[in-house]
Amino acid sequence: MVLRSIASRLSLWVLVGSVAVLAIAGSVLFYRVGEQILEQAHGEATALANEAGNRIEQRLARVADTAQTLASVVGSRPEGIEAILRDALERNADLSGLAAAFVPAKDNAPTSPFINRQDDGSLGWRDLRKDDNPYWDKNWFLTGLRCTQGCWQRHFYSQSRKRELVNYSAPIQRDGHTIGLINADVSLDWLGRVLKALIKPAGAYAFVLDDGGAYLAHDNPSMVGQRGQPDLLQALARHEAVRVRLAVAQNPQAGGKAVWIYLAPIEGTRWSFGLAMPEAMIYAGVRQAFVRVLLLGLLALLALAAVTLAVARRTLAPLGTLASRAEYVARGALNFELPAVRYPDEVGRLTHAFDRMRTELALHIETLTRNAKEQQRLASELDIAHQIQTALLPGQHYLDAHCENFELHALLRPARAVGGDLYSYFMLNQRRFCVMVGDVSDKGIPAALFMARTITLAKALAPKAQSPQNLLSMLNLELCRNNDSCMFVSLLCGMLDTFTGELVMASAGHEPPVLCDTDAARFIEFETGAALGLDDEAHYPTRTLRLQPGQTLLLYTDGITEATDRAERMFGAERMLDCLQRSPSRSAADLAAGLLAEVDRFTDGAGQADDITVLALNWHHALANRNAPMLDMSIKASMDEVFDALERCDAALCAHGVTPAVREDVRLVLEELMVNMVQHGHAGSTDRTIDLHMHLGEDAVLIELHHDGQPFDPLQIPMPTLTGDLADAEDVGGLGIHLVRAMASELSYSHDDQGNHLQLRFLHPVSTEPDHDVQPEH
Repeated sequence: MVLRSIASRLSLWVLVGSVAVLAIAGSVLFYRVGEQILEQAHGEATALANEAGNRIEQRLARVADTAQTLASVVGSRPEGIEAILRDALERNADLSGLAAAFVPAKDNAPTSPFINRQDDGSLGWRDLRKDDNPYWDKNWFLTGLRCTQGCWQRHFYSQSRKRELVNYSAPIQRDGHTIGLINADVSLDWLGRVLKALIKPAGAYAFVLDDGGAYLAHDNPSMVGQRGQPDLLQALARHEAVRVRLAVAQNPQAGGKAVWIYLAPIEGTRWSFGLAMPEAMIYAGVRQAFVRVLLLGLLALLALAAVTLAVARRTLAPLGTLASRAEYVARGALNFELPAVRYPDEVGRLTHAFDRMRTELALHIETLTRNAKEQQRLASELDIAHQIQTALLPGQHYLDAHCENFELHALLRPARAVGGDLYSYFMLNQRRFCVMVGDVSDKGIPAALFMARTITLAKALAPKAQSPQNLLSMLNLELCRNNDSCMFVSLLCGMLDTFTGELVMASAGHEPPVLCDTDAARFIEFETGAALGLDDEAHYPTRTLRLQPGQTLLLYTDGITEATDRAERMFGAERMLDCLQRSPSRSAADLAAGLLAEVDRFTDGAGQADDITVLALNWHHALANRNAPMLDMSIKASMDEVFDALERCDAALCAHGVTPAVREDVRLVLEELMVNMVQHGHAGSTDRTIDLHMHLGEDAVLIELHHDGQPFDPLQIPMPTLTGDLADAEDVGGLGIHLVRAMASELSYSHDDQGNHLQLRFLHPVSTEPDHDVQPEH
């Protein structure tokens, strides 16, 4: 049953507290009274044990006195020994038998008479010297001869009388020499009857122990002959009146419960009398009194709880009304009447406070409703922003049919609904693949907008830039414009030659990439420029490397290295390298997923403080021969080398089935561009070179020209005026550059530290038969 009212609970707690106090006080009282009762019981039981020991001692002393008297009489007047023994046995009912055993000698009595009491009360007689076993060789006789003052010997079992006996030996002296013994036998049954005749408390029992620790007599006959418990024997060894507590009684009739043993030595013997009192019997009286007092106390406490309940209900009745009104508030009903305030006590103040709370609660609910609608709208907008941001990113996996020689896996985990990390990749042309990873300086919505602007500009500027250096420079200029909030982004950009595996990289303040192969994982260190959006004059050096089969390039943001655990320790670059080195697989997917899993194990629920981005690019192999360039050469910047190269280009195009019209366009364009490079780009130097790469695509001829001379962008040359004698035009480029732009299907230019780069594309229908008149040169 659930107690719902305060009055009921108050009464219950008063009752429980009072019971606890009563129980503690009663326990202390019981403990103190129990100690006193135990001490009193010790005194009474010790006195009783000493008294019982004295009684047994007196009866045993009579036996010893009888034996001593007989020994004196027989020693001075040996005649009529048998009659003397008979007379003494008839007079002393405690005796079971008397014997006069002489040392075999000529001057001693010829017989050793033994008189014993039969079961029917008659007296029997025999001569000990006629026994089959000589008594003078037995222990009881030899021990008795050594007892010059007389002594009690160990108990024994008599085969002839079929009972347990104990005897007292008194030496017979003649002329100062021991000539024999008077042995007085006492039955242990007699000793047991003596114990039973003692007046003992109810439940107590008595026993007699010999000096060896065996029971000579016991109120429980089955215990006779057994040895006492070790604790009891240790107390017996002290040879004084002691008491000892046994946790488990040895006597089966005591029920295996704890008992107190009170020992008293029996003078004249080496025996001890013991009185055993069960511990439960000692405390029985105080327990009964304690139970009666406890019952009376409980009845008084119940009456007190009833009175408390009545008073509490009357005092707390107004609270019931306030509780019912509070239920109205829980259901949303705030328009109700409150009870009148009668007294300015706690209940009155509570009523006034409840009324104010009702008014303020109504205003608060109205405010919460408006805030909830606003939060719902904001959550919807954040969800839409997250979808837009996700749409700006390419897929997490890239493996194209035309670029099967490399594979890419990317993972992005924002710290909030939207974040500032970014990654992107795309093909610039059929040969060049652009990849980038960046981290915006802020988080949340501002960082997401800046990230979207960065990706959009990068995709728009990349085809024109054609190199990581130019792309970062152009992107930096655009982001610096109107950047009043001084936001910036660190960006790592790389452009991969999908034919050869050559990778050119430039960094704008970003983390260095990691190169993983079968041997190890290591950082690729190179000079980095300023983050994008801060300095419009920043410079971005490049680093070129050629990927080998099986190598994986890992690009990441500082959300990996700066991830912290619960102890505020950072994951760090060293732990990242160790994780990548221990990875059993070097595939892009396994490296990216394994690194992210290791970061999760390290943080272990500490929470993600920054956006995390990982992009892994795995290089498989260079393209097969069917995808190899038609022509790949490097020549000196001279006219002879140029025209020789033009012949080789024409031969290669012819060998691959390119139509004559396209070949003529290619030759005219290359001749115009390469001649300009020789005539206007050498700047007085004779060691300039021109690199030419020509590749046949599915529907176009792709040509790349590289010249390490002065910067020259043919796209910036203005259109010539098509009037007058065009052949007399002397401007650099002029009509020739116009023809180049007109004949090439696509033309792009870029410049970096390595010089000028031109990319040309000529659409062509593939001829079914090659022109065999021209053979390609190799």
